[in-house]
Amino acid sequence: MLFPTLDYLLFLPLSALLYWFSPRSMRLAVLSLVSLAFYASWKLDYVPVLLGVTAVAWLGGNWLAARSSAGRSVRWPLLLVLLVLLAPLVLFKYWNWLSSDFTQAAAWLGWAVELPRVQLALPVGISFFTFQALAYVVDVSRDKGPERSLLRFVTFLTFFPQLVAGPIVRRAELLPQLLSLPSLARGQVGSGLYRIGRGMLKKVLVADILRVGVVDPIFAEPSRFTSLELLVGLYAYTLQIYYDFSGYTDIALGSAKLFGIELPENFRRPYKATSVAGFWRRWHITLSNWVRDYIYYPLGGARVVPQARIYFNIMATLLIIGIWHGASWNFVVYGLLHGAAVAINRVVRARTGRRPDDPLPGWWAWLWRFFLTFHFVVLARILFRSPDFSTSWSYLLGLLEGTFVMPRFSMLAWAMLALGYLIHFSPESWQTSLEKRFAGAGPFLWVLGLAAVTALCMLLGTGEQLAFIYYQF
Repeated sequence: MLFPTLDYLLFLPLSALLYWFSPRSMRLAVLSLVSLAFYASWKLDYVPVLLGVTAVAWLGGNWLAARSSAGRSVRWPLLLVLLVLLAPLVLFKYWNWLSSDFTQAAAWLGWAVELPRVQLALPVGISFFTFQALAYVVDVSRDKGPERSLLRFVTFLTFFPQLVAGPIVRRAELLPQLLSLPSLARGQVGSGLYRIGRGMLKKVLVADILRVGVVDPIFAEPSRFTSLELLVGLYAYTLQIYYDFSGYTDIALGSAKLFGIELPENFRRPYKATSVAGFWRRWHITLSNWVRDYIYYPLGGARVVPQARIYFNIMATLLIIGIWHGASWNFVVYGLLHGAAVAINRVVRARTGRRPDDPLPGWWAWLWRFFLTFHFVVLARILFRSPDFSTSWSYLLGLLEGTFVMPRFSMLAWAMLALGYLIHFSPESWQTSLEKRFAGAGPFLWVLGLAAVTALCMLLGTGEQLAFIYYQF
């Protein structure tokens, strides 16, 4: 069930009404059932995977808590639980890639090895709910206490607004809300509707138009396009993926607000960053915080000696981020490139003492840092979007060819490209002010605003139901 569809626009209000008109004692059960129904709408075969991960995380957390209370070590039991939780993710997402590479390596050595392949489709959202489950189990092992209610835990892991593409929610961010089941706060419905409408516009009017009108044709066959078209295509994809993913997040956060629940923000104008380290503090924030807390810090973070260990920790952390996104060598190189850039940022920071988001001394200091950071991110997107090294190489060669002929894109695609960047680089206070005004406008203007959003999407949209990019992760 895609967010920007009539199915979801019927499912969401009906689920919210069912939730609020149910007795308080039944609301968790209602939220859990509608969340499972939402997930089952993708494919019923996916549900056992989700429930299996949920069961292992809940039972594993209780087991670790019991051992800890008895004064027994949880180190090896924790490792066992983590391996069991990771098994479905490795099997569905990474096994075919790893087994294929192993078979090719064995053949190169003269060995005839043929490993079985997984023929099942990747369960939607498996990376997101697996990482959420892993974080919960690790937190329990750190004496943060298990969740004793199975129903509350199922709701925590399956809560439908963030189930298939985040944000990756921690126990402290959601479980206390599921315990108290807060009433709707003043302005929460208006704010939620605003975020849903904004997310729909981001997805349908910017991301999808750029995808259909610019990005997909270019990456399908880069050799057919001139250098200038390839460069514009990269700018378009950089904007598309931001509006696509942040649009999903807006709809997720807005949908959660209709149940009185607040989810963490996942973006903070990432392309305004003046360093790659700063970019990762603004892009997919919940994933960046996850790898920081569960990979970087356990490796020792920046508190290890010798200094080389710090840079190893940085590279390992960004490598995990790269591989998390997909099973290919493109994502390995993507993660390593970003790791190298963050490591260079740290070398510079060690000399200047300036943190990634600290104010810069003047406009020139800001300009060159922003320019280099932004174009590093843009060029690295070649690896992120291309299906393989061959396409990436073809794209890069085309960029270097130097054929600057006027790009052949529609006026609508050009308009969305310009508008998208203008909005992204506008003052953040404008966005906050607009949301507050909409939240306080009242039901009549809410309906009018959402009707205008619907009309714009129908009139200008591509007419295709295109999945969010991060559903594949």
